[in-house]
Formats: sequence, C-alpha cells, structure tokens
Amino acid sequence: MLKRVINFIGIFLMLLGASMLLPLFTALVYGETSCITAFLISIGISFIPGAVITLLCRNTIETQPLKKADSYFIVSVSWILAAALAGLPFLIEGSITYASDAFFEMASAFTTTGSSILPDVEAVPKSLLLWRSECQWFGGMGIIVFAVALFPKMGIKAQNVAGAETPGPISTKLTSRFSETAQRLYLIYIAMTIILIILLMLGGVGFFDSVNHAFATMATGGFSTYGDSVAHFDSYYVYWVLTIFMLLAGTNFNLFFGLAKNPKEALADNELHFYYILFAVVTLLITFNLMIQGGYTNFGHALTDGAFQVSTIMTTTGFATTDFNLWPAFSKMLLLLIMIPGGMSSSTAGGMKCIRVLLDFRMIKNEVKLRIHGKIVDEVKYNGSLVGFGTLSGIVAFSVTYFATLLIGLILISFFSCGDFVSDLSAVLTCLNNVGPGLGEVGPISNFSIYSKPATMILSFLMIAGRLELITFFLLFTRRYWNQATN
Repeated sequence: MLKRVINFIGIFLMLLGASMLLPLFTALVYGETSCITAFLISIGISFIPGAVITLLCRNTIETQPLKKADSYFIVSVSWILAAALAGLPFLIEGSITYASDAFFEMASAFTTTGSSILPDVEAVPKSLLLWRSECQWFGGMGIIVFAVALFPKMGIKAQNVAGAETPGPISTKLTSRFSETAQRLYLIYIAMTIILIILLMLGGVGFFDSVNHAFATMATGGFSTYGDSVAHFDSYYVYWVLTIFMLLAGTNFNLFFGLAKNPKEALADNELHFYYILFAVVTLLITFNLMIQGGYTNFGHALTDGAFQVSTIMTTTGFATTDFNLWPAFSKMLLLLIMIPGGMSSSTAGGMKCIRVLLDFRMIKNEVKLRIHGKIVDEVKYNGSLVGFGTLSGIVAFSVTYFATLLIGLILISFFSCGDFVSDLSAVLTCLNNVGPGLGEVGPISNFSIYSKPATMILSFLMIAGRLELITFFLLFTRRYWNQATN
C-alpha cells in the first residue's frame, strides 16, 4: 500500500515540476537570467525524483487500490510538498532569504490565501510573480482535483482523493465518474479565466497584469503584481469587473451546470440565496456607514469601495481598492465577521462556507422550537429535502473544530508575536479562512513580514489546514487514523 501512495505522490511531483515551465518561459521572454537558473534547478528537484518514483512503483496501480485513509494522507502531504517545493525558485533566485518565509509565501499561494511576506512585490521578477499567481490558480480548484482531471486512469478511487480536498460538507458529482466531473469543472474554470483576462485587457490592463489578476481572481487568491493591489489601476470598470468575477468564483461551480440543465432549480438553491443576500446586506450597511462616518461624499464611490471590499473579503480573495484599516469601526467589524462564512461550498473561496453557517442557523432554530413546543420538531431541511444526521453532525464537528483551531492559533501566535491583539486576531482569522489581508499591522497595504519565523510557520499550517477544511489535515495527528491506515 505504501508503494501505491508513493506512486501517486511521484505523479504529483512530476506535475508540479511541469507546471514550472510557464514561468520558465516567462523568464526567458523577459530575460530574467537568475530566474531561468532558479526554475531549471527547481524543475529538476521536483520532476526527476517524481519520475523515478513513478517508474519504480508503476506496477502498483491496479494491484494496490487506495483506501479512504490513504486519500487523506496523500492530500495533506501533497499540499505540504507543493508549498515547500514551489518556494525553491524564490530561495534560489534570492527574492526570499529564509525557507520558512518561502514556505509561507507558497502555502499562501496554493491555499489561495494571498497573504505575503514580500516587502516590495514590485521589485520581484515577473516570472516569480506569475509563478505565485499560477500556483494560486491551481490551488483554487484543487491540485488533486487537477491531477484527477488530467489523469483519470491513475488507478485511484477519485471520489475519495479529490473529495478529501473539495470544500464543503456535501461532495457533488455531476457525472457517474468523478474524473469527468473534475474535467467539466476545470473547463468552466478555464473559460471564466480567459473571459476575465479579455475583459481586463479591454479595460486598459496590460496582458501580463491581466493574466496575473485573472488567475488570482478566479482562484479567490488575491496576489497582485502591485504593492497597492488593485487600487493601482484606479478604474471603476476594473473594480466592478473584478467584483463580479470574485462573486462568481465564490459561487458553487456545480450550479453553473445546473443553470444549463434546470435554471429554475439552480436559482432556487438555499445557499445561493444566503450567499448573495449576505453580500448585498453587508455591502449596503458598509456603504451607508462610509457615507455617514467614513468621510465619503459620493455614493457611487462608497458603493464601489464597499461592494469591492465585501466581495473580496467574503470570497476570501484579498484584493484591495483602499486601506480599509482607515474605515469606521462598524465597517471593519463587518469585514471581520464575513471572513467566517466565506463563499459557497464547491467554490474556490475559503471560510467555513455559507452552507454550514446556514445549516447551523437552522439547527439553532430547530432547537429553539423543540425547547418551546416539546415534541414538535421542525426537522432541518435544505432545498426542500431533509438533511441527514451524518451531515448535520459533521457540520457541528467542523464548527467546533473551526473555533477551537481559531482559539489555539490565536494563543500560539500571541505567544510568538510582539504585535497587538487586533493584528494577531485578524492574522489568524485571515490565514485560517484563506482571506489574505487583515487589520492593524497586517492590513491591505502591509504584509506578514512582522512575524517571527515560528509564527510564520504556524500561520502557514493554519492556511493549509483551513484550505483542507481542518478535518482532512488534523486526521493525520490522531492515533485512530494511523491504526486504521495500517490495517
């Protein structure tokens, strides 16, 4: 069984090495000699061992099918390896000095968090910036889902492996084969990315910047090629295009297929209503708060900044059109709160997911009715159907794990940090929910270089745990998991 797991990781290492060809080509185009060397060495370190492992374990594909326990191990190890190896070009080129910082930067990329330790992003070579954005794009839909889509006959039970990193409590298959579902989802993902690139270029954004920001937007990642983020473009057109596509990226991708087959049913989805109503309500509250207390005199300006920042924080993208650190306390509080639900399940967004928050509220409502009426129980429903006990207990377990992780993370970061409480709290929140910018010293015009190396590593693993929805990652640290894995 160990050989079968190693075989899959070998294939993954080959894919990671091959994905560096695009930034290598970019380095050749822009004449970035140091980056050419860095990517060539990094490709060799990733691809060659992967090829050797795959060759040695090639006969295990059919003879050793993977168990579900192995799937969790593969997903967690693959994400950690991805962050570690993807940081090599930065270390070799010299843009990042410390391995812990490189790991943080690329964990932030693959988990689509968008937090950065780079003090001057505009001084970084273009090929490395593109590499960050490309890693975000792969991480958005899922790096294992991509592998399953590319190699549907790897001899694995794709539903188990891909499902271990798929965001949301309910894994949906659009076809009888999960590999076909993955391929269809990636087709939508690619098409929307291309459309966004074209729309940004029509707005006067250069090709290189359009590609980077389209990658970051569709992945809800938020890495920009400029220190002042999207504010650099100073364009209402660009702001609203990105706002719309961030919201689309935070929408359940399965619903896009539903619109083609049964639009009425797709548009009646409960989570969809919750997601867009929450966006609209918070946007209006912040817009009026900016007009009353924030010094804004133009409603269109307040609405644009409000809608953009709500969409970028709610979808956990992390772009910025303004320094919301300077906003009134009420608006900042709302931005912190909407980090928690995040986007929809089966989207590229982070957070707890709207479906969990919605069902948590419905469980509370059900409990209140039970306390008042005794035997009268209004069972929890979603889209008109009863939600199974297993799903509900899983949501409760996730919610408890989420807030416990948040608390423990805050305690650890506070121990290793010299910052203030607001900065530490928002740093933990933004990393756990894969958002990007926070408040205080980690605000939209700042970075995470203020944290010590131990704190940086803690935040890195919070990002990975949050992207893998906690349980998948934390299972590896339980005795019961290893007892099951060895049986």
